[in-house]
Amino acid sequence: MEQYINKLIVTDFYKKVIGEQDLEYAKRIVTEDYIQHNPQVRTGKAGFLEAIAFLKQMPKQKNTPTPFMRIIADNEYVIVHLNVEFGGQKKIVLDMFRIENGLIAEHWDAIQNKSEISLNGNSEIEGPILIENEKATIQNKKIVEDFTNQILIEGNFQTLKNFVVPDLIQHNPKMNKGLKGIAEYYQKIKIQKVHKIIGQGNFVVTQSKAIVDNEDFVFYDIYRLDNGLIIEHWAVSQIIPEVMAHNNGMI
Repeated sequence: MEQYINKLIVTDFYKKVIGEQDLEYAKRIVTEDYIQHNPQVRTGKAGFLEAIAFLKQMPKQKNTPTPFMRIIADNEYVIVHLNVEFGGQKKIVLDMFRIENGLIAEHWDAIQNKSEISLNGNSEIEGPILIENEKATIQNKKIVEDFTNQILIEGNFQTLKNFVVPDLIQHNPKMNKGLKGIAEYYQKIKIQKVHKIIGQGNFVVTQSKAIVDNEDFVFYDIYRLDNGLIIEHWAVSQIIPEVMAHNNGMI
């Protein structure tokens, strides 16, 4: 029940705070000691309200389409995978919230430009959103944990078939289709550490730190599973800047 209440808290946040820029509601929805991980926004409640006030001053777009949203909740954590348009540019966003006593207490995110070209031909964000088979949550989180450790960190690509279906539906625009695409991509990228694994039913999300071309990145990978195997994958990543508006880090 907790995760469904927390989903409602977050969806109300998008509607009233992000959509309507309701500053009075924004003051009530976050904790006094709110922790911010977005590198460009100051931490604390004051920093959060500054960011909303900035959004409120920006020119409003006419006929703004409703963003596509995929929402996954695991106890106090809520993940939102969505597309937005900001400053005339289309973005793919992964927001992660921690809810505490009915209030938003902490926020992480990664934002990337929507890709113009996809190596696999699939949409970067669209696809199934329905949460199914919640009894399998713990099992699916363990499968993704083992997959990440054995394949992405240790590089045992010969065992990919133990975790991923051959006809994997790939949405990361930088990756080719199927098992070969996974092996090709992660041979060039070093996943250093998985920090969080969030799951609900058939969806599991990992938050990890990676090195790409000698630069630090935060990676969010979203997996959809069925019968103990990964059948679909989405991803959002962002470079970790050296200078941030706070000392909390992006992870």
